[in-house]
Amino acid sequence: MLRILLLEDSALDAELVTEALIDAGLLASIKRVVSADDFTGAVRDESWDLILADYLLPGFNGLNALEIALEIARATPFVFVSGVLGEEVAVEALKRGATDYVLKDNLDRLPATVLRALAEARAQGEKKSAQDALQRMLDERTALLHELDHRVKNNLQLLLSLMSIEFRQAEEGPVRQALGRMKERMQALAAAHRDLYDGQGATRFDASSFAKGLCQELTSSLPDVRITPEFEVENVEVEAAKAAPMALLFNEIVVNALTHAYRERHGKLKLLLHVRNGTLLFQLSDDAFSLEEKEAAQTGASGTILKALARQLDAHVEWPREDPATLVRILMPVRDS
Repeated sequence: MLRILLLEDSALDAELVTEALIDAGLLASIKRVVSADDFTGAVRDESWDLILADYLLPGFNGLNALEIALEIARATPFVFVSGVLGEEVAVEALKRGATDYVLKDNLDRLPATVLRALAEARAQGEKKSAQDALQRMLDERTALLHELDHRVKNNLQLLLSLMSIEFRQAEEGPVRQALGRMKERMQALAAAHRDLYDGQGATRFDASSFAKGLCQELTSSLPDVRITPEFEVENVEVEAAKAAPMALLFNEIVVNALTHAYRERHGKLKLLLHVRNGTLLFQLSDDAFSLEEKEAAQTGASGTILKALARQLDAHVEWPREDPATLVRILMPVRDS
């Protein structure tokens, strides 16, 4: 049975409204109120399937009632039933949030209007329930992502700490060098993860920001290297799935360049990074490199690792010997942002 709140000062009109609903076969329990206080109390203290309201009442009007209903029970459909509701007033009422209106001299429309109002309210309720369920699912997934992000960061930091201990305890030689390179790669992965999962669960990896940070960090931390980084970098974002292999590839190239091509000399590390026609260009250059420096950089590259990373990214690594200023460039297909 429908629970209907009826704001109506005329007992006769209230009876006509009730009969119109009964004649249409609508079973309803109707509570009639007249004053603003009674209406406010009924809306606040009870649950209603529908509110029917006259427009003009002594010391009170339907628009005031509508404001009260929207504030307390916004989801409850509100229908005006009035004999003096002009077109302009009706339009204003609908703009303010009324569901519909019926003129008292045409109460035959009332049952259909009530059914339509109830159907719309039910549809809106179902939509809101679906949206709430989707939001809860999103909140749960976000919390899970944050938890996973936190655990990955902790695990990476633990591995870096263990590797640092092994590195400090290792004697000078191939083992220490290998531990040092592995530590650098782990740091690159940690930096990529930090940039990617910034608390929001990004779906795009900011390759430009990562590459600049990598060059700045490495040029300031590697021993026996006094290099000034310069950047010609555009905003480049790639899909998150490429973050880890791209971070490792960039790290491998930059560390190799600084270790072999800039040995015991000053210079500039010019980084060019942009995307043209779906192809990312990552290029390292200086004013000029000697043939010996170019040869040392190319032969010093970690061949197997470099090839594996390039293959995973479908990237092409070039060591242009004919261009003295360019040491190495990477060409890689990327999707548009």
